[in-house]
Amino acid sequence: MSQALTTTRTEFELRVQQAIQSAMYSTSQVAVVLIELEASRNDSKAYGILTALQNSALIRLRSGLRETDMVALIDPGRIGVLLRSVQSPKDINLVVARMLAQLREITHSDQAGALIMPRLGIGVFPDHGETVSNVIEHARNDLSLAVVSNRSHNVYTPQSQGRITSRLWMSELRQAIVKDQLFLTFQPKVRLMQPQVTGVEVLIRWQHREHGVILPDQFIPFAERTGLIIPMTLWVLQQSLLQCRTWSEMSLDVNVAVNLSMWNLEAQELPEQIEALLRDSGVPPENLELEITETSIMNDPQRVIRTLNRIRDLGVQFAIDDFGTGYSSFAYLTKLPVTCIKIDKSFVQNIESDRDSSVIVKSIIDLGHNLGLKVVAEGVESAQTMELLRAFQCDEAQGYYLCRPITAEMMTKFLLDPPGRVTERQSKTTGTWQPMASRVN
Repeated sequence: MSQALTTTRTEFELRVQQAIQSAMYSTSQVAVVLIELEASRNDSKAYGILTALQNSALIRLRSGLRETDMVALIDPGRIGVLLRSVQSPKDINLVVARMLAQLREITHSDQAGALIMPRLGIGVFPDHGETVSNVIEHARNDLSLAVVSNRSHNVYTPQSQGRITSRLWMSELRQAIVKDQLFLTFQPKVRLMQPQVTGVEVLIRWQHREHGVILPDQFIPFAERTGLIIPMTLWVLQQSLLQCRTWSEMSLDVNVAVNLSMWNLEAQELPEQIEALLRDSGVPPENLELEITETSIMNDPQRVIRTLNRIRDLGVQFAIDDFGTGYSSFAYLTKLPVTCIKIDKSFVQNIESDRDSSVIVKSIIDLGHNLGLKVVAEGVESAQTMELLRAFQCDEAQGYYLCRPITAEMMTKFLLDPPGRVTERQSKTTGTWQPMASRVN
């Protein structure tokens, strides 16, 4: 469809965001080109010439682009061009060269003594970043560099090594799912006031044949970009529920918590898939907890909330992960069907030494309790942190002090015979650590 030739910067950024989200499911790129016309003189006459040429440039550029692309005046004196689904750097440079030729057709002559020069800046997803702000910021910097260096533009050259690595990892990740190179680790959550293990968070790992064990923050972005995150999450859910059933058969009543991404939450079939997995595994729905982040709901909040409500109706629990780091914590907290919030480790890890972090953690705990929610502190790395969290009346804790993420076999041993730091609590009268009954809830 034809795009308007004048728009707001906000509308333009929204279109870029939509293009990036679509590109995440493929290996295509998204390019943003910012264009300014610069006059050799700086007076009112030159300004009038620039304004007239700018309107001509918009019309000329629109005629040379695909219907799916966008060109518009987004700021006074600045044109924005959005190129969707670009397949290669060569394509980007060909389009840029064609746009320059079109601009030079209307600016080649001396305009009443004012020489007009087009300047272009380019930003590309994912090479220059994976967010709208990253891509546009690169385009702005590239435009500034063109002005300073007195060039029309800088030829786009991708970060070759990184791009090859990204594509290679995308291909290998597909094989990893098929060839069982992925495996799960588990990290326990421990009740603080009456110490006992209440559940485990499930964390995925990749056993790469050359690079060894690869952590999720290194490959999950590629999974999200290609759409592999959806089958990968279903695999994690299936394996987690099967492990939960195994523990149940050993009389270990343990909840399992699995992370969901924005891409999972936008899949309309997710409630039916979870219902089928629960039915096939025989695990009670209340033994499954799904962790979501605040930012994961922001693309389409109403649709996501409907999906969450359908899953909640199955009996599944929800927790907000990394609470405190999103930009809508309080706006959506009461609207989401959650029973738990997990305080981000960036706050918890500093509560012993940083007063602000301590105040934030205490405030989040009080807020959660006032809303009837369970509160879990992530990133617990010392006995002193545990002691402070108990003083703050935090419900549960999770972190390396209690246990690092471990395999299912090791977690089984942990659950059957928890270490002292999990099953002990501090005496209010003596300040010493006293044993508590070992029990798994």
